[in-house]
Amino acid sequence: MSKQQIIENLISSAPDKKLDIIIAFIQFVLNENSEHSNSLLSEPSLSRDWMKEEEDTAWQDL
Repeated sequence: MSKQQIIENLISSAPDKKLDIIIAFIQFVLNENSEHSNSLLSEPSLSRDWMKEEEDTAWQDL
């Protein structure tokens, strides 16, 4: 089995809630020499907070 097939099998069996983290990690690895690689890795974690109603309330006056 090729490495590509192993990766595809692992991703296809991953739970849906883990796919954002997997995508961010792949983007990080593929872009590790670029300026924005760290922000890509943290995006899934931060997005959980960004989507909270409390965040909308806190930033509504800006």
